Amino acid sequence: MSDPRISRRELIAAGALVAATPAWAAAAPDEGARLDAFFESVFQRDLARNPAAQSSMGVTGGTAGWWPDVSQARADENVALVRRDLAELRRFDRATLSPQAQLSYDLFAYDAEEAVERHRWRGNHYPVCQMRGPQRDIPQTLINNHPIANVADAEAYVARLHAVRSYLAAVVTGLERQAANGVVPPPFSAPLVIGNCEKLITGAPFQPGAPDSPILADFRGKLAKIPVDDAEKARLVKAAEAGLVEGFGPGFRELIDHLRAIRCGANCNDGVWRLPDGDAYYAAQLRWNTTLPLSPADVHRIGLEETARLHGEMRAVAKRAGFAGTLPELFAHVRTDDSFYYPDTAQGKAAYLDAMRAKIAAVTARLGELTNHVPSADVLVKPVEPWLEASAGTAGYFAPSADGSRPGILYVNTRDMRNLPIFELSALSYHEGVPGHHLEKAVTRALTGLPKFRAFGGYTAFSEGWALFAEQLPIDMGFYDDPWQEFGRLSMELMRAGRLVTDTGVHALRWSREQAVAWLDENTPANHADNVTAIQRYIVTPGQACAYEMGKLKLVELRDRARTRLGGAFDIRRFNDRVLGSGALPLPMLEAGVDAWIATGGQA
Repeated sequence: MSDPRISRRELIAAGALVAATPAWAAAAPDEGARLDAFFESVFQRDLARNPAAQSSMGVTGGTAGWWPDVSQARADENVALVRRDLAELRRFDRATLSPQAQLSYDLFAYDAEEAVERHRWRGNHYPVCQMRGPQRDIPQTLINNHPIANVADAEAYVARLHAVRSYLAAVVTGLERQAANGVVPPPFSAPLVIGNCEKLITGAPFQPGAPDSPILADFRGKLAKIPVDDAEKARLVKAAEAGLVEGFGPGFRELIDHLRAIRCGANCNDGVWRLPDGDAYYAAQLRWNTTLPLSPADVHRIGLEETARLHGEMRAVAKRAGFAGTLPELFAHVRTDDSFYYPDTAQGKAAYLDAMRAKIAAVTARLGELTNHVPSADVLVKPVEPWLEASAGTAGYFAPSADGSRPGILYVNTRDMRNLPIFELSALSYHEGVPGHHLEKAVTRALTGLPKFRAFGGYTAFSEGWALFAEQLPIDMGFYDDPWQEFGRLSMELMRAGRLVTDTGVHALRWSREQAVAWLDENTPANHADNVTAIQRYIVTPGQACAYEMGKLKLVELRDRARTRLGGAFDIRRFNDRVLGSGALPLPMLEAGVDAWIATGGQA
């Protein structure tokens, strides 16, 4: 799973837009140059008042507050600006633009139209749940994206700590407004969020004499690496402690108090169908996440078909591995046999991460067999921080910063090694690292000539579809030399196919959480605890989990189409280059681009 890109839609949601568009057209020599100038002005406008997004991109010097403006007034202002942008876009003569500029035109319109539609449904979105919210964004921004190279950086960090209080007060105001309209996350979510928050405010300076809290430890560690005398360091540490005690801590306590007091109500079923116009909202979520015009019934049917296909392939692979039992016996075997798991010890966790690093390095060394694009940025493999383990997923990837100062980061949740079976190690490494997310994002960042809204934008179905597609690319390179690793690849895809069934089951067919967990228990090799966590994720992120398999299936369809039509001229490297060569795209636009490439004989 990758981090969301800093897309236009997300900047809108974060309240990053300002009130006026800069003049941009006067000096532009032609329609294409004018369009590029327009895109750049809008991107910079969107970014200017979102310091958290700036930090993610490696940009320093936020100009107006340290955290996003999440007020209702800002959201209304933002959508008004987007509508104005759309009107401005329509003034360009699309027919006179180059094909690449026409694609940018279409993508900008697509993003803006989706942003307007999302604004309609903003009241049904869960901004704080175990999968997202300030309990994740604030510490990850500070730890991962706020470097301290000098005193000014340290003082900016302190200013951010103080600003947490007002930011979280605004977040709570929004949550209270939603609750008044009957929109509250399911009751399992709040304790997980509260647990994250409490870990952030445990330790010094909140508890004098205790080990440093996570943020103070980060600040102190970064400060130790800059050339400042001891007296100045002591002053800055004291300032950070004040920021934590006066801003950061009170802000998170207010959020905790709200979450403890809120009640879901009598009709607190798990699916979003219970929310205002919930069925229509879920249909929109499926369309946004998959970028395809599919109904919940379509997605559910595809999930059942893919589950049956994968079950058949699993039986065949297990037979090659020497296992002769039934499918339920096979699932029980891989859940319980200790040989499939590293020990749940510090040594076992370190060994797992080392094995993942080795697998990524091995594919990277031969990446030229899959693509002509080789990332220049490294990828670090790190364990999920202790304060996030309880609610985090199995793994997640964060792209390199735009300026190259920070490499890609692959986080692995080592809280329970029974959730990290060895047989899935290869597929997980290839999905999150290379040739999956790290390759895709590094290629996009390296493309020249793309407007920034494309370079830093993204679509879940494209990125997650590519990463799932990429899990199978090393097969022809001989990296799945153990049938149990091939079984693990099928196991991971089966999980994604199961999402099509259970996500639509919960949100459209009104399944209970327990019914969805039971379906996964019966149809996948994942353990029960992991399935509970998975279903709880799908419940609070409706439609998102369906993007993976739908994106992968589209890529397989396009690859097979290209192979059939091109025959001996088909080259997997050129196909992969074509898929990645325009950056992230909605799947219908990707399909149009691949079809155009096929029409050239697969050479362009």
